[in-house]
Amino acid sequence: MSGELETAAGFLSAGGLISAQKADLSGQPCRNCGVLVEQRFCNNCGQLAASFHRPIWSLVGETLGDTLALDGRLSRTIPLLLFRPGRLTKRYTAGARARYVPPFRLFLLASLLFFFTMFAYVGDSGWIDNLKSSSMDQQSGTTNESTPMIFDEAGKVDRDAVKEALAETQPLPEEADIIADQAFDIVDDPRLFLAGLEKWAPRLSLLLVPMTILSLAILHFWRRKLYIYDHAIHALHLHTWLYITATVFLLLLPFGGGWLGLVYGLAVPVYVCRSLMVTGSTGILMASWRTISLLFSWLILVFIATVSATVLSAIEV
Repeated sequence: MSGELETAAGFLSAGGLISAQKADLSGQPCRNCGVLVEQRFCNNCGQLAASFHRPIWSLVGETLGDTLALDGRLSRTIPLLLFRPGRLTKRYTAGARARYVPPFRLFLLASLLFFFTMFAYVGDSGWIDNLKSSSMDQQSGTTNESTPMIFDEAGKVDRDAVKEALAETQPLPEEADIIADQAFDIVDDPRLFLAGLEKWAPRLSLLLVPMTILSLAILHFWRRKLYIYDHAIHALHLHTWLYITATVFLLLLPFGGGWLGLVYGLAVPVYVCRSLMVTGSTGILMASWRTISLLFSWLILVFIATVSATVLSAIEV
């Protein structure tokens, strides 16, 4: 996950989304034009006199410091985003941008927070180790001698025994043998697979945003007053809301049980529908149809992204 943070921080700094609080290169020649920089910005080309080749936590701290600045943008943005669906998008696209946190910056921070929480929850919950130990306990309690023994005494998969049992029903082609070995590697050391998911899941999740923009554009193709820019801001706000609320859901999951999942499952379509009503200035029937279409497209995209992340992670094991 630290590698993903380095990549994200580099992307943020390259895109100008991280504003350094300290001009640590002032008094030196500008890295862009070579003119001596006397203060924070170069008087010749305007480039910030700061280096982003610093520890990751320094960059993250500056990003959070900029977002949590005393100008109050965060305090105006988060409540509006969370509890008044579509209003933030409506105001931002209407031109009131300086009052709120930029959508892309807020989206990146929310996504980083979500993946931090998700992989920390999965890693600390111990369900991976419990799943394997449960399978081994079931094997040790098996009384049917005809049942093949999956694990050997060292706790590793007995690959030859499993392959022989599978070959008795149907001969395995060479490709299936390679796939089986990758599956055995995952069972033997599932944390390597989890590390692969930590690498690929954040990357593939970024693809959901442009696909959501495309879906919104298709669903509003006859609305000439709505442009791609409007759909892009709306998509970023929708995904930011999903990341923030999903993070809260994960944090409360140990205390809430099944009813919390039911509440969250109902909150998502209600929020999306209300957001579409506000941003599209439409009634509940049209917004409901768009909500169903958008949620269906999300299910397909999330499924594709999940399968892709799983396959890519399995290949790297």
